[in-house]
Amino acid sequence: MASPGLLDALLQGLITGSIIAAGALGLSLIYSIAEVPNFAHGDMITIGAYLALALNRPGAIPFVPEFGGLSLVAAGVLGIAVAGGTGAVYEMTLFRRFRSKGADLITMVIVSLGLALVLRNVVLFLVGSGNISYETERVTNTNVELYLTGSGLSVQTVQRQAGDLVTLGEWGYGWLSLLAIVALAVAVGVAVYRWRSDDAEFETVHLVSPRVLGVSAGVAAVAVLATVLQGAPQTIESAAWSTSVGVSIKYGVIIGLTLVTMLAMNLLLKGTKTGRAMRATADNMALAEVRGVDIDRIQLVVWVIAALLTALAGVLTGWFASNLNPNMGFSLLLPIFAAVIMGGITSPYGAVLASLIIGVSMDVGVYLLPAEFATYRIAIAFVILIMVLLVKPEGLWGDV
Repeated sequence: MASPGLLDALLQGLITGSIIAAGALGLSLIYSIAEVPNFAHGDMITIGAYLALALNRPGAIPFVPEFGGLSLVAAGVLGIAVAGGTGAVYEMTLFRRFRSKGADLITMVIVSLGLALVLRNVVLFLVGSGNISYETERVTNTNVELYLTGSGLSVQTVQRQAGDLVTLGEWGYGWLSLLAIVALAVAVGVAVYRWRSDDAEFETVHLVSPRVLGVSAGVAAVAVLATVLQGAPQTIESAAWSTSVGVSIKYGVIIGLTLVTMLAMNLLLKGTKTGRAMRATADNMALAEVRGVDIDRIQLVVWVIAALLTALAGVLTGWFASNLNPNMGFSLLLPIFAAVIMGGITSPYGAVLASLIIGVSMDVGVYLLPAEFATYRIAIAFVILIMVLLVKPEGLWGDV
């Protein structure tokens, strides 16, 4: 059986980055439109996770009446919806009042820090500092084992069932097939990118970025070609290199939800009247107000959406890590800030791309560095941030 290696760390990093991305999308809205560097953002993630827990395992939280717990999907959806209401409360009872009095940036930072402390200590008071997990069905992991031989690549899928390793399937690719997959996928991606770029040449705003469409087409081409060109497995006893990558339905759900959220956010910002008002407010709040934009309404929408996104990040974090604790959101706060700054403040695509880069950097860095450097995992995110900003001060994506 092959051992996990760099590819497994890369996949774990993509999952970490996807969770960071959900939080980064919300923070980028608050940062750019409400003009608040919200240091309570991490604790809003925690609140969202525990709201879902209260519906999934009501007996686990004091003061919550006993009833038959909901499935994690139902509890997550309802918990996220309730969290959206808390975002409205934060805006209407705190930030709107300070904004109406002309509070400066430092004051808003202090207010957000105060909110963070209140939220964290409320969770500590109610549930304590211990770890707890959602009540959900166990997800079985499948190992995808890769063996590089003299004649090509052999792939096996292996799963542990009743204590025994069971091979679910195996197939192989010759070197020419691998070369064809890579070459054709790149060609498809470039062709779609160029087509979309020409099509969008005279559009001031396009809902689907040419870069996103090109990358998506390339990935889809890899999946199709890998299915069509698969052949008989190679002899793995003579493999020169092997590795194992653990996958599960969790990973697909987390990455899929992040991508759908990114596209929905871009559609909101670029394709709706509310989104255009939000972008105008981000560009110049005073001018937007003169042009008839209801600033209070836009700020309320921003905080509700941000709270929904943080709750999504919280539920995904608790599900992926199989435990919740009062500091779970705070531990994500610095990587989320790094992702927002690195990606470009006004771009959903940039926030997601930067989040994925940071997630991969942290997990691959921990894999490559000696064990004693594992505590510096978050510092790796800021090293990457500094390197990117030295080259592209406007962020990876800029304003799309």
